[in-house]
Amino acid sequence: MKSRTSLIPAALLAAAWFAPVRAARADTVLYDSSGFIQGAQSLTQSFDISTPGTLSITLTAIPWFDPLKDLTFFVSTADGLQGTLITDGSESLHVSGGTEIFAHWFGQADGPFKFGIYGLKISFHPDAVSPVPLPPSFWLLLCGLGPLFAMRRRPMPRSSYECRPLQ
Repeated sequence: MKSRTSLIPAALLAAAWFAPVRAARADTVLYDSSGFIQGAQSLTQSFDISTPGTLSITLTAIPWFDPLKDLTFFVSTADGLQGTLITDGSESLHVSGGTEIFAHWFGQADGPFKFGIYGLKISFHPDAVSPVPLPPSFWLLLCGLGPLFAMRRRPMPRSSYECRPLQ
């Protein structure tokens, strides 16, 4: 029985030792949403970018209600247009740090209801990022369950839990 009890922690320790260590990425999703365009409409969102990096944009016309016509997206700063106009699809562009960028998208719903739906995702990937090592989750599990194994309750002698009359 004692060898079986010590075999479980040893197996857990061996599994944790061989678990791969991964690094976290510092990607930031700036905007991820779906929205409505009624008639002809334009929308704007601003973001503060502190370090240089790559901005990835995915714009999708969702085929529900009325189709969207001329769904377009562009990025600008105080200095002017960054990159090119993009239509339905994905694009990446490099932005310099320490600036505020403005995301603009517009379109026109074409149909009897004049009501269309779009999806937009904007994410930022910094250029110079040092990977942050993450401990394997198994180590964390072992650290949490280890004290429970160490402090598990042993059977108490019968005399310690017998009821005694008060005196």
